[in-house]
Amino acid sequence: MTDRQEYTMILDQFHAYLTGILKLYQHAVPVLKEELEAITHDEIEVLNQSLKSQQALLLQTKNFDQQTASYLSRLNIKANNLTEMAQQLPIAEGLRFFNLLGEFELTMTEVNYYKEKCRVLLQSKLYTIDKVLSKQDVPKDNTTYNQNAAEVQGALFPKSFEKKI
Repeated sequence: MTDRQEYTMILDQFHAYLTGILKLYQHAVPVLKEELEAITHDEIEVLNQSLKSQQALLLQTKNFDQQTASYLSRLNIKANNLTEMAQQLPIAEGLRFFNLLGEFELTMTEVNYYKEKCRVLLQSKLYTIDKVLSKQDVPKDNTTYNQNAAEVQGALFPKSFEKKI
């Protein structure tokens, strides 16, 4: 295989990898919309599923920096980000990557928008719950345990009120 063919093959693999990452984030948008809806309507199970989906996304993208660095090394390109990388490519290839980066920008803007909306709404709901709980005189469980996991101090009633059967 010639150097040019190998270079083109690596470039195609890199583009395919980035396209796959883009698709993962595009699939995250409906999940985040669903999460926002779940927070709005207090649907804990839907929220739980949404968080699990987001964890799966994070696992699939956790090696992004290493993968990108590997591709750049194989292409013999030194760049701090993908925009710099695309500028160093031949014009046709650079345009292909710039198109992909444009899609990334749109998708990430949408992802960040929904993540922020979810964060703010969830924080607001948690604050409301905290206020309600602080107004109630709910006795706190002050049970402590020693190093052998034996109870040291009871929370609500002394041991003398316990009935042995």
